[in-house]
Amino acid sequence: MRRRRGSVRETHVYVLDFKSRARSVLHRSREGTIVTALGEKRFILLEMLANPGERFDVGERIEVEARIQAVMGRLGHTRISSRANQELPHAIQNIVTGCEDRFIKFLNMAGLVTAQVHSLSILPGVGKALLRTILKERQKRPFENYDDVEARTGWRDPAENLMQRIHDEMEGRAGARLFVRG
Repeated sequence: MRRRRGSVRETHVYVLDFKSRARSVLHRSREGTIVTALGEKRFILLEMLANPGERFDVGERIEVEARIQAVMGRLGHTRISSRANQELPHAIQNIVTGCEDRFIKFLNMAGLVTAQVHSLSILPGVGKALLRTILKERQKRPFENYDDVEARTGWRDPAENLMQRIHDEMEGRAGARLFVRG
């Protein structure tokens, strides 16, 4: 698999959809088992060609190197199947809950997006008062998990709010991107 210099390669993805004996949407000459997946690190929608004989389950987390022959490229949100679109919120949920340390680190380290806008303030459910509370509490001591964030700040279900932000970014409904790259 080729990759651009300096790019972060997705090592693990969540299967959103797959089609046996299909043609690639991006490269019509490529045929085989075509997998639509969501990258775990950068939330990139990918089209991939599976190794011959591989079987998949929708929602399954797979290692790219072990089971994928080629990453065909990135897919726009509007180019994925309805089945993949239905599975997308579940995959986002799996990533946000499965990689809790990563998102807690974000909450503990997040800074300004612009000179006047803090990155935490553009998360769903975070207004000026809650932002001040989050900043004050994380200065006392870093957050340990989602329950700790909720207990110390009163921010209801931070994981759900993070999932909503990621989904909004993927659909292009968010100005600044905090989590989705591409």
